Amino acid sequence: MSAFFQTVLQMSLTGSYVIIVVLLARLLLRQAPKLLSYLLWFAVLIRLLLPLNFESPYSVIPALMPGGGDLQSGGQLQTADNGGLEGRETQVYPESNPAAPSDNNTVNITDTDLAGGGMAGTEPGYPVKDKEASAAPASPAEQLISKAAYLWLAGTAVMLGWGMISALRLNRRLGKARHEGAGIYEWSGAQTPFVYGLLRPRIILPAGLGMHERGYIIRHEQIHIRRLDPIVKLVSYAALCLHWFNPLVWLAVYLMDEDMEKSCDEAVIRELGSGIKKEYSTSLLSLSTGRTFTGRTPLAFGESSTKGRIKNILKYKKPSFRAVTSAILLVIIAVAAAGLTGNLRSHKITEEDYAMQYMAEQIARIEGGASGVIIVDSDLTVFEQAGRVEGLLPEPVELWRLEYRLEPDDFSKLPLAGGMNAVDGKITEDNSMGKPVLVFAYEGDTPRYEGVIWSAEYDLGTAAGRETALQVFFEGKGLLEPETYRGNHAIAKFVMSDGMTAHLLLFQPAVQGSSGIWVVERWKDGNGYEYYETPDTSSPSTAYFAGLQAEADQGQQAAELLDPLQAAAAFVRGELGWNLTKEQIDLQIPAAAADFDISPVSELLGYVSGVTLEEAGLKFDNAEWLTSDEDPARLRRLGIVPERDMPGGFYVLNKLAIKDPLELADAAEYGIIDGAALKEVSKAEYVQRLDIMGEAGMLSTVTMQDGKVIRIQERYLP
Repeated sequence: MSAFFQTVLQMSLTGSYVIIVVLLARLLLRQAPKLLSYLLWFAVLIRLLLPLNFESPYSVIPALMPGGGDLQSGGQLQTADNGGLEGRETQVYPESNPAAPSDNNTVNITDTDLAGGGMAGTEPGYPVKDKEASAAPASPAEQLISKAAYLWLAGTAVMLGWGMISALRLNRRLGKARHEGAGIYEWSGAQTPFVYGLLRPRIILPAGLGMHERGYIIRHEQIHIRRLDPIVKLVSYAALCLHWFNPLVWLAVYLMDEDMEKSCDEAVIRELGSGIKKEYSTSLLSLSTGRTFTGRTPLAFGESSTKGRIKNILKYKKPSFRAVTSAILLVIIAVAAAGLTGNLRSHKITEEDYAMQYMAEQIARIEGGASGVIIVDSDLTVFEQAGRVEGLLPEPVELWRLEYRLEPDDFSKLPLAGGMNAVDGKITEDNSMGKPVLVFAYEGDTPRYEGVIWSAEYDLGTAAGRETALQVFFEGKGLLEPETYRGNHAIAKFVMSDGMTAHLLLFQPAVQGSSGIWVVERWKDGNGYEYYETPDTSSPSTAYFAGLQAEADQGQQAAELLDPLQAAAAFVRGELGWNLTKEQIDLQIPAAAADFDISPVSELLGYVSGVTLEEAGLKFDNAEWLTSDEDPARLRRLGIVPERDMPGGFYVLNKLAIKDPLELADAAEYGIIDGAALKEVSKAEYVQRLDIMGEAGMLSTVTMQDGKVIRIQERYLP
């Protein structure tokens, strides 16, 4: 709403400049036919109703937003979705650590107070499990704009409502009008003649009008209809509805109506001759005496400004060819200058402008912190293009590497924390994820700032690395679907060494069907953390995959990728370091990228303890269920003798007795053994049963999803 209202304000301000130009031109056209003055107002309507935003080097319209308006004042760097880093909270973890991250790896990116002047909230990571973004509080100016927008909407609604109600009311009253043929009606309720309707306009005459007067009036109204003035009246009312708060627009509509009527009068005189001027004026005077037009609606307009019209009729003379030509030329110039030229071309914002604004934002953060540090000098030391990617968005995307130095007034007051380093007595932004890299999308040669990524987060030196970095980035902004590649997909599920279930998303990058290779696009561990895979190549991904497909077609080493199970097993062995056979993989094919979004469910066996009604955590001691069918060699290594240690045909192996902390989901389910059957119970009943078991805990099957326990069920021991 606020954005649309600001567009209306922009149109209203632009239209006001055009109205002023037309008013000046209208003064110069006092002696010219009124039709030319009437035409000038069309330039006003264009600017009031169409959000024209093109620019030209010369214009009567000033630059309303110097600098293009893309960078807001006050040091806040704006992205295409008005987001930036402010207000967004995301769980992140380093790409270099593919193990399941604990809570200690989590960094919260928030727009917090920078205690000590640190750059809190700027250290990035690998986005996973995005939390709902919380909008930054609106500034006083934004709140004022929002309130004004609703006030404007209310006024517009009143205008539209009045127009509709008055038109419906008049339409109902006109049911009593008497049809006289050729679109002419006589109505006793009419005080003055008027035209009503849009697609099939009707001429409404007052009852008792003399035949001599009727001829002039009907001719006048027919000219209105022939020139499509009813449509113009409706369009001008639409302009009033949008810009009801602007007095210049009301003045413009009033003067346009006056010029419309006078130009029609002149057309009647041109058609019937100058000899009718006296009789025509007398007719207008008799119709206006003691009468008012009471049927005024957006679809009906009648005679107005009688005094001015009579004076114009009496002094009207057919202009010379030279006068008309000069006036037409003036109209053309005025219309072109006022309505059809763009806004004055403003300074084009460059990538460096955005870089300087980014640096200004960091300065504002430091100086707004609790340390009281003032930055006395700043220097943009490195700003260079780091690569270009096409085909990801409708527009090309470029990465620009950024480095800068800031000099504080008192270095001792500024603790080096939150991603800052000291370099030759100055500070620079440098954290565990590297240096900031600005992302721009391009509409033609105009950059549009999208946000920032980090140089050490991905291999930005390769085309494939840049593609992955931008895929992750734009997925996080909601501009790309969570699917790197289109085509056939498969999901491979397997159990990791810690007992958690993970799954891979595979796709066919080159050829679809039985002859196409399969490659891992991304994978997700048992905690729901998502990892994107970048091809190990300096070439673009499409070229690399095309080469693998060619190798497979020739029966070379890449041929194993023709089987999605073998491709998944090879990935786990090569990238994750686990010796996994394809028999240990559960393959879902065909699958969709949306299926991958559903986090894998893991079932773990172990001893549960530490569950309380007050807290959302528990202690879990992982165990393993062994039977006599296990590998005999492994049982011997473990020192387990089936005849002695497995009287019930099983053995619970609990070698380490490490109690890991786990988190319970709010809607977790609980089950205990009642006799020989499993019984679903409340958390309170489960805690009561657990207290009986003592410190050792209760052997249970724990079901996890997205890093939280969603179900605990006591394991039956026969």
